[in-house]
Amino acid sequence: MNADSTGLAQELRQETLVPATASKVGVASVVLLGLSGQQIIPSALIGAAYMPLESGNGAWLSMLLAMCATLCVMAAVNIFARRYVVTGSMMSYVGLAFGRRLERLVAASYLIGFLVACAAVTASTVMFTSSFLHSIGLEYANAGWFQALSAITIAALAGSCAWRGLDASISLTAWLAFLSLPLVLIATIASAANTGFDLRSQFALADTDWHSVVRGAIVGLAYFVGVDALASLAAETRNPKKSVPIILNSVLLITGVAYVGILLVCTPMMNAHVAELNEGISPTAIITQVAGMAYLQKPIDILLIGATFASLVAFLNYGSRVFATAAQNGFLPQIFSRIHPKFGSPTGATVLMAVPAASVPVALQYLAASPPLQSTAYLSTLYSLFWVGPYIILCVGAIKEVFRETTRAPMQVAVVLIGMIVFLCLFVDSFMSGAEGVMQWLPYIMLALTIAGYIVFNMNEAFTCSRKHKQ
Repeated sequence: MNADSTGLAQELRQETLVPATASKVGVASVVLLGLSGQQIIPSALIGAAYMPLESGNGAWLSMLLAMCATLCVMAAVNIFARRYVVTGSMMSYVGLAFGRRLERLVAASYLIGFLVACAAVTASTVMFTSSFLHSIGLEYANAGWFQALSAITIAALAGSCAWRGLDASISLTAWLAFLSLPLVLIATIASAANTGFDLRSQFALADTDWHSVVRGAIVGLAYFVGVDALASLAAETRNPKKSVPIILNSVLLITGVAYVGILLVCTPMMNAHVAELNEGISPTAIITQVAGMAYLQKPIDILLIGATFASLVAFLNYGSRVFATAAQNGFLPQIFSRIHPKFGSPTGATVLMAVPAASVPVALQYLAASPPLQSTAYLSTLYSLFWVGPYIILCVGAIKEVFRETTRAPMQVAVVLIGMIVFLCLFVDSFMSGAEGVMQWLPYIMLALTIAGYIVFNMNEAFTCSRKHKQ
């Protein structure tokens, strides 16, 4: 790259520091959006059913360890967030620490991960929707054509909400994400009261071992991946250098405490219904039946549809800002950096994300004969893998950032190192886990797509630099 191209690259990188919109939102509002994006209630229920299958009575400890490991990585994010206001989240932070090449590599993994994540959430919403509609007698709700139409409709509606801007999205997601909370709490407490709160065996890790606890912690990391993307909203929050670390830590701690709490309450009950879980019975069905409140299952299920939809809206909001920043940086065509003059939303990037959010589940349905439940499992595992590499690179960059300063914090470095080592182990384990079928190929699919994205971004940047030079 010649001197002029290098200058343009530097100029493009600096554009990531420009606020995306003039509007500002408060910390509490962004925390609500983050909790919506993490699907706090659906994820808590799924974790309550799945984690005991991995770790038995040590499920709560596995989730606690996963939360602590993710907090260590968020310490790396916070090192940058306290110094820079960016709209590209990890992508921008890595660029500030290492320059264009690693920024481009992280962008490839990060952006493709966002697309896969949105497709996963769409498939999850379709799964809940079809299940509910079929349970009330709509026979064709599980038909492929209906689920494909549902995916397109859901993605289009979520994209429209994100198009209307951050304020409108926060107002919508805050309602949808938490409407199910009262009914879930009532059913969970009642079912646990009928089963009994067996805390002693859980704290003693009865009938489990540390290997299963560690294995469960690796699974538990998937429940926290992606929270860092909230840093992309820094330019739209008040006092971002102070508020972004508060937002990230708040979302992580609230979700983590909720997950650990529901595991302590529900693990004895789920241990008693392992056969039903293995047969595919939903955790909401088990909880409401044990509580003697089977009539609550359908209301809870329909409210969970709203919660997963809210998650898709949240991901489109902060993901579109990362895509818009990538376009400003020259990794993507400039059309994807356009901001709506009234709503302040990245319109081109929102459309770019909404299209695969709809099309990927439809393609899996028809080309791979993969129904929404199976698609959700594949896509959720895949999108988690796209975050692991960027987390590791970010941790190295954060340590480098600390050592640039005259006043260094050894404890801060140690915390970041712990997070880096945990996710490095997760990265290696993903290739050596012994999974079968499609699952064993997911790490390789992640690598192939990241390399392809890197090549495409490199070509687009070279084209942009060449065209700018000619002008």
